[in-house]
Amino acid sequence: MLLQRVKNTVSEKRFLIVLDDVRTEDHSKWEPLKNSLQGAPGSRILMTTRSDRVVRVIGTDTRQPLGKLSEQDCWSLLSKRAFVGRSEEERERLEDIGKKIALNCKGLPLAAKTMGSLLCLKDTIEEWLNVLKSPLWQLEEATVELFPHLYLSYNDLSPVVKRCFSSCVIYPKDTLIRLDELIRIWMAHGYVGSSGNVDLMQIMAFKLFKNLEMRSFFRELKRDKYDGSNISCKMHDIMHDFINYLSKDDYCLIMYGGVEITNCDIRKVRTFCARNVTQQSLPSNLFSRLKCVRVLIASNCGLQELPQEIGKLIHLRYLDLSFNPIIELPETLCDLYNLQTLDLRGCRFLSALPQGIYKLINLRHLLFTSQGIRSIPQGLERLTGLWTLTRFVAGRGASKLGYLEKLNQLRGSLSLILGDLNGLEDSVDAEKAELKNKIHIQDLEFNFNGEVRVDVMEALQPPPNLHHLKIIGFMVTQFPVWITTSLNSLRFLVIQSFNDCSCLPPLGKLPMLEELEILFMTSMKYVGNEFLGITKTIQEISNAGTAFPKLRKLSFFGCANWEKWEDITGDEKDHLLIMPCLRGLEIFTCNKLKALPHCLLRMASSLEYLKIGNCKNLISLYGDRTGDEWDKISHIPHIEVARVSRFVPCVCVELQKYF
Repeated sequence: MLLQRVKNTVSEKRFLIVLDDVRTEDHSKWEPLKNSLQGAPGSRILMTTRSDRVVRVIGTDTRQPLGKLSEQDCWSLLSKRAFVGRSEEERERLEDIGKKIALNCKGLPLAAKTMGSLLCLKDTIEEWLNVLKSPLWQLEEATVELFPHLYLSYNDLSPVVKRCFSSCVIYPKDTLIRLDELIRIWMAHGYVGSSGNVDLMQIMAFKLFKNLEMRSFFRELKRDKYDGSNISCKMHDIMHDFINYLSKDDYCLIMYGGVEITNCDIRKVRTFCARNVTQQSLPSNLFSRLKCVRVLIASNCGLQELPQEIGKLIHLRYLDLSFNPIIELPETLCDLYNLQTLDLRGCRFLSALPQGIYKLINLRHLLFTSQGIRSIPQGLERLTGLWTLTRFVAGRGASKLGYLEKLNQLRGSLSLILGDLNGLEDSVDAEKAELKNKIHIQDLEFNFNGEVRVDVMEALQPPPNLHHLKIIGFMVTQFPVWITTSLNSLRFLVIQSFNDCSCLPPLGKLPMLEELEILFMTSMKYVGNEFLGITKTIQEISNAGTAFPKLRKLSFFGCANWEKWEDITGDEKDHLLIMPCLRGLEIFTCNKLKALPHCLLRMASSLEYLKIGNCKNLISLYGDRTGDEWDKISHIPHIEVARVSRFVPCVCVELQKYF
C-alpha cells in the first residue's frame, strides 16, 4: 500500500528525492521502491551512502565520491574546538604542534572534531606533544580508519567513564538515546555509586555524560524545553562501530532484528540485549542460562510469558520487558532482590503486577503504561526508595491513594488514574497520599474518570514546584482551588473534558505559565475576565497589572458550546497588560464562537501566529470591526483560517497576504 501511494504521488510529476545514508545491500528491497519512483522526465534521485557495495547494488548514473578535508580545513575544524577560551599567546605557542596533529587526522572531519575536543582539555606543550607522539597513531586496524584517532580520546577517559561509554553498545545505529534510561543502566552496573542518595547519583551520572558529550562522543543533543535534565541524543555511526569494536571481548550479548551483533559465552554475560526479534530466535533456556546477567533487555520479542526460572537471576538489576504481549508475570519475579528497574511499558495485555512486588526493596524505577493494570498490589508503600512510578490507579476496587504516603522520593512523571472517590474514607485516603510533599515530581497527570468529592480533589494538592500538569475531569463539577493558588512554578497546563464546568478558573494568576490548552469544555459558554485573574468586585490583576505574564501559547479545542469571549472595556484597558509574551493563539472546533476580544489581539504585541479552524460561526476577528482595528494585528506574520464559512468577505481578502 505504501509503495502504491508513493507511485501515485510522484506519477507524471517532476521530482527530486533525497535518500540520505542508505545502508541496505539487499537488491530485492531496493527494486520495488525504484519501480514506484517513476516520475516525469527530468526527475532525479540523490542518494548518499558510506558503502561501495550499496552503490553497486543500487546502480547509478553519476557517482560523486566525497574527498577528505584539506590540511587547512582540517586544522581549522580542529583549532576551533582546541582553542576555545585560550589567549592569543597560548594559540601561538600550541599552533605548530596542533597542525601536526591535524595532519594525522588524515582529512576526516570526525577525527578533527574529536581531537579538537581532546586537546581543549590539555593546557601544556608537553600534553600536546604526548598526543602527537602517541603510538596509537600507528595502530593498524582494518575495521575503521578512524579508530586510532578515537583511541586517543578514549584512552584519556577515566576507567569509569570508559565503562559508561562502552555500555552504549546496546543501542543500534541512529537510535535515540534517552539519558534517563542510560543512567538506569549505569546504575545497574554500579558505575554511579550505590549510596542510595538520588540527587548525588544523578549529579554524578550527569557529570559522566557531560564528560563524554564534551569530547564529541554524542551528537544531536536535545533538551526538554521545560526540564533541562530530560536529555536525548544520538551517536555518530563511526562511534557505534568503535563501541562494537571495544566490546568484542566484553561479557555482552546483543541481538537486534534477529541478528547477533556480539557473541560470547552466555553463562558469563553481564548484559543481554535483544530488541525486535522473534521469541524463537532467542537462545534456548535463556532465563536459566544467564547466571551473571545484570542488565536484561528483551523488548518487542513476542514474549507471552516468563518462565519461573527468572527468579534465579539473583544478580539482575535492570529488566526491560517492554512491548511484549505478556499476560501475567510469575511471582518468582519478586525474588529478584537486587532489581532496580522493571520496565513494562507497552505490555498492553498485562492485567496485574505480582502480589509480592513489595519484596523488591531495591526497586527504584517501576515503569508501565498498560491500561489493563487496574490496581497496584498492597505493599507498594514499603518501597520507600522508589524514584519512578509512571502510573497509579485508585478508586473503587483499585489501589488506595494512601499507598503513596511514604513514597516521597518519587520524581519525574506520574499519571494518576482515579475512579469513583466519593466517600468520606476516600477523602481521608487522599489526605494520606500527601502529594504536596512529593517535591521531586515535575510532571503530573490527574485523570478523574469517576465521581469525585470536592474535598478529595482539594486533598490531592500537587507539590508547589510542579512544571507540567494535565487534569482530565470527566465527572468533576468544579475546579480545585489549588490550581491557581499553589502552583507558582507551573509552566505547562492542560485542562480537558470538564464537561460539567461552565467557566474557567482565574488562570491568569499563574506567574510562570507558558503553555495552556483548554480541550473539550462542552458546558463552557462564556470566558469572562475572571479567566485573566480579574475579580468582579475589585478590578485588579495579579503580578502588578499583568494577566498571564509568561504565556507563550494558548489553545482552545472542541469547546462546542462556547459563544462569547468577554472583552475588556472602559478604564481598565488602559492600565492592564494581557499576555505580553503570547506567540501563538489556536482555536479549533468551537462552532458557536462569534468573535475574538479586541483586547487580546491588540495587547498581544508579540503574537507571531493565529490559527483558527472549523469555527463556522466566527463572523470576524472582532465582533464589530472598525477600519483601524484590523491594522492592530497587521504585525502577525502567520495567520491561518480554515473552514470558517461565515467570515466576512473583506476580512478574507485581508487575510490573503498572510498565507
